[in-house]
Amino acid sequence: MLIDHAQAFETCETIESIWDHLLTCLTREGIGQVIYISVDAQRQNPFVLTNVPDVYATADPATDPFLSHICTSYTIVPTGPDFLPDYDYLPPEAQAFIREAEKVGWRTGMGIPMRLQGSDRYGGFNLGTSLDKDTFLATIMPKAEAFRTFCLLAHRRIEEISEASPLTPSDGFRDLLVAPEIPGLGGLSPREREVLYLIGQGISRKRCAQICGISPHTIGEYTKSAYRKLGISNRAEAAVLINKRAS
Repeated sequence: MLIDHAQAFETCETIESIWDHLLTCLTREGIGQVIYISVDAQRQNPFVLTNVPDVYATADPATDPFLSHICTSYTIVPTGPDFLPDYDYLPPEAQAFIREAEKVGWRTGMGIPMRLQGSDRYGGFNLGTSLDKDTFLATIMPKAEAFRTFCLLAHRRIEEISEASPLTPSDGFRDLLVAPEIPGLGGLSPREREVLYLIGQGISRKRCAQICGISPHTIGEYTKSAYRKLGISNRAEAAVLINKRAS
């Protein structure tokens, strides 16, 4: 599973090492083109990592149409020239930007919004393939939530290194939380939502403990509390609830 390789991000001490590991893992999953972009709350000061820099040869990263989507939604969306007919409402410059991607072999892909609780920056990953639309929808898109979780953990570690944030804060829980603001889960504390999100992605309690920086016992306590508040009783119900409301 892709998520099994995410633990390595926690031991990375440089952005370069995170990026190298991420590209290696995504390549194994059939992803050929990767863009990571984040901006501040004013949509300024873009930070970009990509293995296809030519995509931005004639465009400012801050004008990337994917950023406009991230401003208003957390939904994972199909991207790439093959999906352009679905976005005929985009302005001409945005459509031209998407067509440029075809020059680097990018036909289809998915845009995954990234937001961390505790950070004022936002952005996301755009993962591209050379697959045709039908093949992409059948083989890559069904794994969208697994890609989201993997990329979120990479994003958090990049943010921690960029901000010189400690890996394990004094209170025992990571400062930056990966769980999205999921509708209907407002009754949970931020940390209960974090644990429920990870559990709902099929991650074991032991691995959750490593990711969050707390003990497996504490993971169990947060899990039981979240289940009680939501009226659910197991991991399968959590997965259905999280994935339904995050989409």
